[in-house]
Amino acid sequence: MNDSLKRGLDVLLAGLGLLVGAPLMALIALLIRLDSPGRVIFSQPRMGLHGQVFLMHKFRKFPDDWGNQGSGVTVAADVRMTRIGRILERTKLDELPQLWNILRGDMSFVGPRPETLRFKDLFVGPFARVHDYLPGIFGPNQVAFRNESHLYPADQDPETFYREKLFPQKARNDLAYFSQATVASDLLWILRGLWYSVIGVVDWVRWFHRAGKVLIADLLIIQVAWFGANLLRFEGLPRGHFWDLYLTGTWLIPLVLIPVLLLGGNYRGLVRHFAAADAIRLAVSVLFGWTLVQLTMLVIAERNVSLMVGVLAVGLTLALMGAMRIARRERIRRLNARRQTTEITELHGGDPRAVILVYGAGHRGVAVSCLLDHGFPNARVIGFLDDNDRELVGRTIAGYPVLGSERDLNTIHAVHHLHQIWLTFEPDRFKHRRLSDWCEAQGVTLCVLPWSAPFLELSTRPRIVIHSSKNYGSGADTLPPDQPAQATE
Repeated sequence: MNDSLKRGLDVLLAGLGLLVGAPLMALIALLIRLDSPGRVIFSQPRMGLHGQVFLMHKFRKFPDDWGNQGSGVTVAADVRMTRIGRILERTKLDELPQLWNILRGDMSFVGPRPETLRFKDLFVGPFARVHDYLPGIFGPNQVAFRNESHLYPADQDPETFYREKLFPQKARNDLAYFSQATVASDLLWILRGLWYSVIGVVDWVRWFHRAGKVLIADLLIIQVAWFGANLLRFEGLPRGHFWDLYLTGTWLIPLVLIPVLLLGGNYRGLVRHFAAADAIRLAVSVLFGWTLVQLTMLVIAERNVSLMVGVLAVGLTLALMGAMRIARRERIRRLNARRQTTEITELHGGDPRAVILVYGAGHRGVAVSCLLDHGFPNARVIGFLDDNDRELVGRTIAGYPVLGSERDLNTIHAVHHLHQIWLTFEPDRFKHRRLSDWCEAQGVTLCVLPWSAPFLELSTRPRIVIHSSKNYGSGADTLPPDQPAQATE
C-alpha cells in the first residue's frame, strides 16, 4: 500500500470530518456536561504503531471520577455508563474525537483497534505483528464485532472471555486483512464501517425476537381501531372526502403512532411482566400519538377532520392494546404454570407443592404471594388470611382470594390442608403465641417474614431477637414470646 497516499487521505477525511461534525460534537459535549459533571473528553493511553503508547480520545461514557474500577471491557447495558454514555455506545458517536488522533498521525481511518495497556501481555507470538500496522477506527473487526457488548456470556467474567475468545479472533482477522490491504479496500471498509455503525444502533434480530410480535400486533390494532372508529362515527363506511381521509389515515397513522410508542419505551419491557406502570406509559403514548395524528391530518389533509373519530380511535386503541398485552401475559403465565406443574407431577408422581396461606393482604402480602407462586415451582399460594374480614373476606386481591381471618384457620385447613402460613406483618406476643400453638398442633410451618434475619436487618427499629424452632425461613429469628411486639402492619 502507498503509505503517503493513505496518509493524505487520512488527513483530508479527518479534516473534513472535524469541520462538518463540529456542530454535532459541540452538541454531544453540551449533553455530556449536562448529564454528569466532569471532563467531556476521555483520554486513555493506548498501544499504537510498534507498541508505542499514545493518548486516544473519546467522548466520555462513564462518570468522570470512575477511574479504573470494574472490567476492562464494556458489556451491554454496562451499569457504569451515564445516560448519554449509553446513547454514545450504541451509536458509536463517542469515537468522533479520534478524528484528532488521525490528524495527528497517531491513528488511521482503517487499522486495528488500539488496545489498552491492560491487555499488553496479549501481544505475544504471532499476535505481536498486529502492532506493525497503524491503529484505526474502521476495519474488519469493527464490522464483525459491531455489537461486541452483546457477545459476553452472562455467566463468565467478561475480561477473561475477551482475553481467551474475542482477542485471538480479532488479532487473526487483523493480520489476515492488513497484510494485503490496499487504499481501495480501505475505502470500502470505511464505507462498510459507516453503514454498520448506522444500522447497528439497534440489534435488530435481538430486538425483533423480544418485541417484534407485539409491534406487529400493534400495527394491526391501529388499523382495526381506525376502521372501527370510522365505522362507529359514520354508522358504516365513510363516504366522500371522509373516505379520502380514511385512506390517508391508513398509512399516516402507523408512521406517526409507532415511533411515539417506540420513543415512549413501550417495547422495552416484557409483555409477561406487563403491569400498571406499563399501562400508564402506554396510555400516555397513545394519547400523545393520536394528538399528533390529528394535528398532522389537519395540516396535510384538510381542516374538516372529525374529532369524534379521533376520540373513538384513542379509546379503541387503548382498549385493544391493553387487552392484547394482558391476554398475552396471562397466556404466558398459564403456560409456564402448566409446564411447571406437569414437570413436577411427572417427577414426583403427584403434586408435591407446598400449600401456602399468606397472612396479611396488604402490599407485602401481594408481593410475597406473587414471589412464591411465580418464582418457586414447589409453592402453591391458595389465598390470603386477613383480620379485616368485614372489608376483605370474599374479595380477590391480585388474583388471590381472601379466605377469612384467624378464626377461620381450622376450616381453611380442613379444606386446603395447609403446609405453611406466612405472616407478612409483625404480630403482638399474644397472636404470635396463638398461631405458634395452632401450627404446632396441626403440623403446619409458621414463617414470620419480618422476623427472618434478612428482613429483620431492614426494619426501621432494632429488635432483640432469639432463635425459635417454630419459625421457618433463612435465619428464623423471632421476638421472645413474652416480649411485646413494637409494631404491627
